[in-house]
Amino acid sequence: MLNNIELKWLYDAVMLEELRSFTLATERRNISQSSFSRRIQALEKAVGFEIFNRNSNPLQLSLQGRGFIVYARNLLGDIEHQIGKIKGGEIPKHRINIATAHSLSISLLPELISGFAEKSDKVFNIESINADEAVNNLKNGKSDFILSFFNEELMTSPFLNHKVLDAQLYLVSGCKADGKPLYRLEDSPLPLMKYTDESYMGRQVNLLLEKVFKDKFIYFCLSSMSELLKRMVLDGHGVGWLPDYSISEELKVQKLCLLEPDQTAIKIGVFIYRTYSRLNPSSERFWQYMRKRWTV
Repeated sequence: MLNNIELKWLYDAVMLEELRSFTLATERRNISQSSFSRRIQALEKAVGFEIFNRNSNPLQLSLQGRGFIVYARNLLGDIEHQIGKIKGGEIPKHRINIATAHSLSISLLPELISGFAEKSDKVFNIESINADEAVNNLKNGKSDFILSFFNEELMTSPFLNHKVLDAQLYLVSGCKADGKPLYRLEDSPLPLMKYTDESYMGRQVNLLLEKVFKDKFIYFCLSSMSELLKRMVLDGHGVGWLPDYSISEELKVQKLCLLEPDQTAIKIGVFIYRTYSRLNPSSERFWQYMRKRWTV
């Protein structure tokens, strides 16, 4: 049986995780640093493991602490929500925290969440960051979900995953007035709007470039943001690999043309990930909605 755990200890731990500094967290919680440290130690003693790794700089969560902080944050949010309902005043809304890759936040995420609106007890808190940062946020309990591409590390415990979309990257060019492409694959070298090497899409494109199209392109623009690369291609600066879900309208009205899709298409998968830790009721309903509504 757990020893008595005070709610203020949980608030302390959540604040310390957010700020990663005893000094800053102490100021925010408006207590002395010695008292704050004793409360964190008391919480760790009560749960039976270290929540924070104090040997790292900045402060990091321990492996067990990553799961615990998600539970603590959602437990506190649920308590505040239920007390608000009992009091009959303004009810705090559950937060559904989603971190997503840049390329998915504009083109895909609005459609994915648009159907989940049957209750007003929630608010979506969405952060658009690169894929590696999103993965780190999930590991450290800063996000309930991440919407991202295939990540081998997140396909096993302590994470859960659900595939929401099969997609493809297509090499595209802007179009002339007659609908024909401004650039052709047989032209050489082609100016390429390229993803940065550290991005997921950049890694996928690099594999194909090295295998099939070595020395075929010259780099004109480098970015992790597909919407920026898309704008550059539309403006006629060169060609680029873009995800099918972001260019369907441009293809219909012949603003963009596919270049040899049989040779250049790259398959990608879009997943939603979470941890095993219990989330707040709205987040749990959202997970079930995503599993039922968005199934490949």
